Amino acid sequence: MSRTSLSRKLLQVLRLGAESLNDEARRRVCLYMESQRTADEAFINRGGRPDLYYTMFGWMLCYALDMASAGKKRKAYLDSIDATRLDDLHHTIYVLCQALHRLLSLPHPFALLPFSFTAHTEKALRQFFETYQRHGSGGGTNAWAARLAVSASPDSKLTEKLLAMQHPSGGFMAHENTAMPDLLSTAVALFALSLHNIRARYDALPFLEAHWQPDGSFAATLLDEHGDTEYQFYGLLAIGSLQLTGSLCDNTPQ
Repeated sequence: MSRTSLSRKLLQVLRLGAESLNDEARRRVCLYMESQRTADEAFINRGGRPDLYYTMFGWMLCYALDMASAGKKRKAYLDSIDATRLDDLHHTIYVLCQALHRLLSLPHPFALLPFSFTAHTEKALRQFFETYQRHGSGGGTNAWAARLAVSASPDSKLTEKLLAMQHPSGGFMAHENTAMPDLLSTAVALFALSLHNIRARYDALPFLEAHWQPDGSFAATLLDEHGDTEYQFYGLLAIGSLQLTGSLCDNTPQ
């Protein structure tokens, strides 16, 4: 994988996941996304408030799902944020939102062909992935997947560690001692593996279907009854990653 292609590949895999849905599943996903979007083109967090972090995922999903988005309102939302007061993580997210705003402002953004991600944006995305490594305290699925995602070539020991974290249900455990697999770890792992055309050991589709909710969202774990914009992103990213490696059957979430 080219080290300069992570931004483009992420959006391509996400869009591939959206395109893998049948018409009814896509309709439900879009309706759910509309329920999470404010009149100002921001996306809400679980507390119901506009949130820059969730907006980043929401704008990526707007791209993947061909959802119309008002450019003037997006710009106004970004202009309302004082970037000088943001911590390092949220400043990185702010930079990514700026790039997504430019992408969604193109006359035909969904082809992605005329859009070139700047080195600044690429660095921001890599920094965002590196937060998974820090949250993983140097080990575990999210840390190993993030490390693999930003690697130019796969490391066999790292890959084996990551593959060993997959539960027979198809999902990935965050750590060896966690109670159950979760969607975030599963999506990040499948995406990192797909970048190097590596298939998971078990079929992950049943796991994804089990987390598919009646309201069109994806839940974080089987203990959750509802999802949010962030986990909508992880659901479609996981599906796209399976499609990329040829691991996806025809019966995507119904």
